[in-house]
Amino acid sequence: MLEMLMDPLGALVITFFVMSIISIAGVALLYLSKNDKLKKGMFYFLAAWSVVVAYCGVLSTGGFAFSDGLFSVVFGVLGVIGLLIQLISKKENKFQIARILVTISVVAGMIDCFFI
Repeated sequence: MLEMLMDPLGALVITFFVMSIISIAGVALLYLSKNDKLKKGMFYFLAAWSVVVAYCGVLSTGGFAFSDGLFSVVFGVLGVIGLLIQLISKKENKFQIARILVTISVVAGMIDCFFI
């Protein structure tokens, strides 16, 4: 069993599994936590995580499928837009919109990585 996980495909499965756990736990803490500091911290972490997921999506295409790499970049840009909305906007509901954008970015990026 252990030999099967030591090949490159097994390492890819383990990496995707760990990335999925981090994404699910981060989104769950972002929405279910009552602590505002934890929510803000998870928001900033997930904004950075969405860029990491997009980067992994671009690297996994291998340069052969331009459209798949473009989708990954778009999902990463959604996370950056959410971060910019949080930092720049003066509106009351800015955090809600920014949270939704970052969540979409992380979830869509992970789905994109799964199907690549």
